[in-house]
Amino acid sequence: MNLQEHIKKVLKEETKLTPLQKKVFDSISNSGLYNTIKMMGGYNNFINFAPDYFDDKDHKIDLINEIVENVEPDGYIYFYDITQHGEDLFYYEEKPTWQDNNDHTYEHYFVNVANEIVGVKVWEYDENGEMFDEEYDSYYIKLYKLDDKYLNKIFDTLVGYYL
Repeated sequence: MNLQEHIKKVLKEETKLTPLQKKVFDSISNSGLYNTIKMMGGYNNFINFAPDYFDDKDHKIDLINEIVENVEPDGYIYFYDITQHGEDLFYYEEKPTWQDNNDHTYEHYFVNVANEIVGVKVWEYDENGEMFDEEYDSYYIKLYKLDDKYLNKIFDTLVGYYL
């Protein structure tokens, strides 16, 4: 789609907005998504009003960033603080292919989220399923690089706790 077609599409969509819808979307521009959802009485009310809004990955990332910015002055939300059982969010498990640690596994967990990134820690487990005391590795992933199922897991956890 070229630029002119895109502009026509946006203008056509804007003319379909009711005054209330326009007011809500203006509020998002002025006050932010997080504050607008709070003013509307919560996430469920917002979704009832704009059911397709979070089909856009960028909108999910915007809300995640705004939640972090609004609720955590240090800039990080730790999942073990907000999940039901005080755990990090499971990401995936890998089994090494090299010979000397063939019975060991490495489990990756989302441990925190910050502006635009999520922190991951890797824990090593021995052949008996016992976790080693020290983390094996840690790294960060940009939110926009995550597969939808993992972004949704982070999004749902934050929305469920804060909104």
